[in-house]
Amino acid sequence: MSHAAPTVAPPASRSLAYLPVSAFAMVLGLGGLSIAWHTAGRLWGLGSTAGDLLAGLTTAVLAVVAVGYVVKAVRHFAQVRAEWNHPVSAAFTGAISVSPLLLAALWADLAPGVAAVLWWVGAVAQFAITLWVVRTWIVDAAIQQVHVHPAWFIPAVGNLIAPVAGVGIAPPEVTWYFAGIGVVYYLGLLPIVLARLFTAGTLPPKLAPTLAILIAPPAVLTLAWVRLGGGWNDPLVKLLVPVALFQFFLLVILSPSLRAVPFALGSWAYSFPLAALTSVVLGSAAGGGLNYGWLGAVLLGITTVAIGTLFVLTLVAAARGQICRPD
Repeated sequence: MSHAAPTVAPPASRSLAYLPVSAFAMVLGLGGLSIAWHTAGRLWGLGSTAGDLLAGLTTAVLAVVAVGYVVKAVRHFAQVRAEWNHPVSAAFTGAISVSPLLLAALWADLAPGVAAVLWWVGAVAQFAITLWVVRTWIVDAAIQQVHVHPAWFIPAVGNLIAPVAGVGIAPPEVTWYFAGIGVVYYLGLLPIVLARLFTAGTLPPKLAPTLAILIAPPAVLTLAWVRLGGGWNDPLVKLLVPVALFQFFLLVILSPSLRAVPFALGSWAYSFPLAALTSVVLGSAAGGGLNYGWLGAVLLGITTVAIGTLFVLTLVAAARGQICRPD
């Protein structure tokens, strides 16, 4: 009787070679959920406990993912270089710099000094990564329309996260610099991404969750605008919030086909857009803008369940050795 050879897990040092840069999306999702719960706490008098606990969890996840990716860069630099130069995966590098920027927003009240350090680290990284990715898009002759996907918004529109936490930390000239880059590149990339979705066939299953990212730019732009001195009753905000809601409703009607996509780290692409939309809807209600308070409660529940599910699935997949492995 023959026996199948037992499956042997790859050594940890080797498996880190397959830790994708998209793992930083976990930080964005958890951090966004923390902001949403802090906003809900102010709106409904729930306190800050839930938001503070999520901020601590977000910090821990960033530490783990960052250490893992640094180890990957040191031991398997060729894989990192290939990832940063790939026309599809390069866009996800923006999540690296957005992570400390988002964390700075979470720690702004609890530890202003820590928040300032995190913000400047993230801002410098965001500056460099945006230049790198946009340069790659320009000079790489191999890039074709089929390589475009909604995650292209991450490195460019990620600049809009800087003003959300940067007001009070950085000079106005710096925060407005990032805001300007984010707005212009959102407006520039939007027709490019839509043209790819409308005319170049459906996205590969691995990239299907990135459709949720279409929710994020108008939502984050709203948060940045308010932080830079705008109001929840401004006409711009009243235009942007419905656009973000439309993208959410579009995601809902696409959900039957999206549910067929197996779980992977890329599934975290759903998390931050949902959290950003939730924060905007709750913030508008709290700030005297469009009163979608009832919808904010629904979105907070959906987002919390979705991100909680993603977190549990990630822990299970990590325990089974299904996270850091080749495609």
